Amino acid sequence: MSAGTTSYLNSRLLKLQVGYLLTEGPGFSREIPLQIPQRVHVAEDLYLESLSGHLTLTRTKEGILAQGTLQVQHGRECDRCLEEFVHGFALPVAELYASPADPEKSVFSVDSSGDIDLAPLLREEIIIEEGYRVICHDLCRGISSESGSNLNDEPETVEVDSHNLGSYAAIDPRLAILKQLLDQ
Repeated sequence: MSAGTTSYLNSRLLKLQVGYLLTEGPGFSREIPLQIPQRVHVAEDLYLESLSGHLTLTRTKEGILAQGTLQVQHGRECDRCLEEFVHGFALPVAELYASPADPEKSVFSVDSSGDIDLAPLLREEIIIEEGYRVICHDLCRGISSESGSNLNDEPETVEVDSHNLGSYAAIDPRLAILKQLLDQ
């Protein structure tokens, strides 16, 4: 996940041979386990720390239907503290790989050698998942608005000014004047 980590597996691991399914009739299916415990390069802008799960590949009249739930470990930046961490989540997938290729049926297709490439599908689904805010852990305190330091590393000290604010000690200093107006 760090910039110094350059070792990764190639996205060729995400290509599955499904030619044998194309010779079967509609309704024929096989469950395929996916276990990639190492960092894998999915696309130019996406690396996964690990990928696991099962896909059910079903022959349909239009091609191959890939369905399942994958467990994804993906390097992210916390939206509160901006520290890098590994975000794990379940990624449901259900996509038709058309055979022969037909853009009206599906964006994805079985190639001429009988392979389906999961990398473009994973990239799309993970980018959609990345659109949501994510934090490194439930108790993440974020970054101090005063000092800019990570509050998870060091506690923020609250300075109490000469005006005794009592229970309002945590009020933003810029709003302290409004507290005084309320007290009048």
